[in-house]
Amino acid sequence: MKKFSIIALIVLITLPIILTAKVNYLNEEEYKDLSKAERGIYWENLTQSRTEYMNRKADAIARQEAGNRRLEELRGELNKVDEEHGMVYNDILNYLKVDQNDSAEWGIVEKKIDYFNKQINGFNSLSDGELWQGKKDIFTFRSEWNDYRDENYSKIPDFMDDVMLIENRLTRLENDLESKKPAYTEDTYTVVKGEYLSKIAGYKFIYDDPSLWGIIYRANRDQIKDPNILDPNLVLKIPRGKPNVWKVYKGECLWNIAQYPEVYGTGTKWPMLFRANEDKISDPDMIYPNQVLEIPRD
Repeated sequence: MKKFSIIALIVLITLPIILTAKVNYLNEEEYKDLSKAERGIYWENLTQSRTEYMNRKADAIARQEAGNRRLEELRGELNKVDEEHGMVYNDILNYLKVDQNDSAEWGIVEKKIDYFNKQINGFNSLSDGELWQGKKDIFTFRSEWNDYRDENYSKIPDFMDDVMLIENRLTRLENDLESKKPAYTEDTYTVVKGEYLSKIAGYKFIYDDPSLWGIIYRANRDQIKDPNILDPNLVLKIPRGKPNVWKVYKGECLWNIAQYPEVYGTGTKWPMLFRANEDKISDPDMIYPNQVLEIPRD
């Protein structure tokens, strides 16, 4: 009796597993080889499997029908959006006074877009030095682009992505421009009647410091006899940054050169000049006009 109870318990535990197990479908010969009990279990599994598949099929059909209904709803919403888009699009064209059928004008816009992109490509192909020297061309190009963006045809929605791309490319070019600036460069300034070097050096856009007039003087000694007397319309070189070479003028010595603010700002650093130019200078007390000396920088 106890043995029978254990067997019955095993059957009760394993029967649901058998019934829910994956059905291995049998052919006719395999089915004939089953015992009566095995056939019963096989049919139970087939019945349960069929029920599960039918339930899954019904669920899939229900979800498909729900999906189809939602798809139709979305199509209706999309049609409404398309209609609203068309109305807004036409309103924009009317506001801009743009004729959608004027293919000639639209073609001009495409050519303009191509022109501005090619100009930026040209700037991007320049070396750092060339780009810095041509910075005024970039400023002029920016003005040209800004003027074009004010034109109605440039605001057509169809060209919005192209316009934004050019604006982003030009902005990156402008932002990168400062990084192309060389360590030393020279601007120019045209003298106005009544000006003198200390006055010019004191301008905020020059050095904002009248005491630095000597920097301008030394950069223009070939055309200035008296720093207090400047001829109107004289074009002066305005040094920016610190030079890496120095052309010696009459009466200069290493101490003088080292103490210039554009060199080291102190005469005590003259040995640095000497060591960097020993191949040109045999005696540190004897340098000559027109010698070009290297100025070592940290």
